[in-house]
Amino acid sequence: MSVFNWIKSLWPHPGQPIEVPAPEPAPDPSVRIHKAAHDPHFPEKREKAIVAINDALTAVAAKHGFTAKPQSWIKAGPLGQVSFYLQRSRFGFDTGIHLVFHPTDLPSKGVWAEEEDIPLAWFYPEAEAEAAQALIYLDVLEQPEKLRRAMVVLSETALPWLVRHLDEGQVAEPEV
Repeated sequence: MSVFNWIKSLWPHPGQPIEVPAPEPAPDPSVRIHKAAHDPHFPEKREKAIVAINDALTAVAAKHGFTAKPQSWIKAGPLGQVSFYLQRSRFGFDTGIHLVFHPTDLPSKGVWAEEEDIPLAWFYPEAEAEAAQALIYLDVLEQPEKLRRAMVVLSETALPWLVRHLDEGQVAEPEV
């Protein structure tokens, strides 16, 4: 075979379909949980992730005038108080960020009449909402952009909407 024919054989012939490899599927969360459960270093990794999450939340909270409490961040106003907190998962693999409004004029109305708290995922675009239900500790360490994205959504969408409750009362749902 000549060099020319050998090089030509490397390219597909006209009309021959080009095979594109399928993207790798996302790892199954249950497999990741299983691996983490059997990793002797996972408790240390989890604590590092929690520290990183708390540091990021404290910075965002300070920017919006919230005061840090032992388990949450809170801000009071004439019509009530607003807060947000971390809800750690029962099995220790992830955590969720939840927002709360406690109006001075009970009972609650609107979205707050149906929900005690609202997850941060509520403020993500629909295409991202399911993946944003929780911050997975391993992702916080291995893919820091996920924590940064959560802090952007919290700082630019969720907290401004939540803080409006202090002056305007129970406001309509935000447009995401």
